[in-house]
Amino acid sequence: MKNRTLFFGEGLFETFRVYAGRKLAFVEDHLDRMAEGCRFFAFPFYREKAIEALKLALNKIPHDTEARLRLNLIIYGDHSVDEVVFQTTWEPLQEVEAWQSSGVKLALAPFQRLSESPVVRFKTTSYLENIFVFRWARRQGFFDALFTNERGEITEGSITNVFFLSKGRIFTPPTDAGLLPGVTRKQIIKVAGMLGFSMTEAPVMPTDLNRFDGAFVTNSVIEILPVCVVHNTNYKAPEMIEALREGYRKRSEASLFPYRP
Repeated sequence: MKNRTLFFGEGLFETFRVYAGRKLAFVEDHLDRMAEGCRFFAFPFYREKAIEALKLALNKIPHDTEARLRLNLIIYGDHSVDEVVFQTTWEPLQEVEAWQSSGVKLALAPFQRLSESPVVRFKTTSYLENIFVFRWARRQGFFDALFTNERGEITEGSITNVFFLSKGRIFTPPTDAGLLPGVTRKQIIKVAGMLGFSMTEAPVMPTDLNRFDGAFVTNSVIEILPVCVVHNTNYKAPEMIEALREGYRKRSEASLFPYRP
C-alpha cells in the first residue's frame, strides 16, 4: 500500500511540549482537534491508539527532560484510505528563556494564503507552505513570519498564533481569517477572560500595526513569547504578557497528562 502521507500529504499531526516528569498538557484538546480533522477529511481516528502512541513515546524520553513531541497520523492505501497508523517523533526542547526576556522579531510572509482553504484550518502534513515561510523568516533573522490572506488581513505565523495589545486590550485575528485554531490560543483566550482582560477577535491589517503597543505569539511548545518587532514596527513587552503566561501555566499544570508505564 502507498504511504499516502508521503505521496500526497494526506495526514494530520499534533505537537506537544513534554514537561519534566514525562507530562503533557491539554492532551484532550489536541486529540479533539485531530479527531475533527479526521472527520473533515474522512480519515479513521482511534483515540485510544493515539493515547497509547503518546504513552509509548513518553517512555523513551528521559524523566527529567523537556522535549518537543510530535504525534503523526499516517495514511496508507493505494486508491483510498485503507489504514491509519500513529507514529511519534521527539527531540529535546531548545532553550526558550532568552526569547521570553528579549522578545522575538516577526516578518510579514512573502505571499498570501486563501482564508477558506481547509489546509489552513487543520494541522495537516501538507505543510510545505509553512516550512518554506519559516525557513525564509529565519534566513532574514526573524523568529517567524505572519501570513496575510486574500483580503490582506494578518492571520497567523508559520508556527504560531499572534495576539496584539493596545491600551490594555487584546486583539487576535478571528479563525475565519484563515488560521489554525491553536490549542494554546484557545487557552489564552480563556485566561484573558479569567483575568478580566478585554479580548477581541477582529481583523488586523498590516496598516494597523503601528496602533498597537505590544504583541505576543503562542504555540504549545513555546507557550507565550513577547514580540519586540513586527515588520518595521517596534513593540515593548507590557506586564500583562507575564500575567497571561502565569495564568496559562496554572491551567496547563491543572491539565497535565501524567506518564504511567
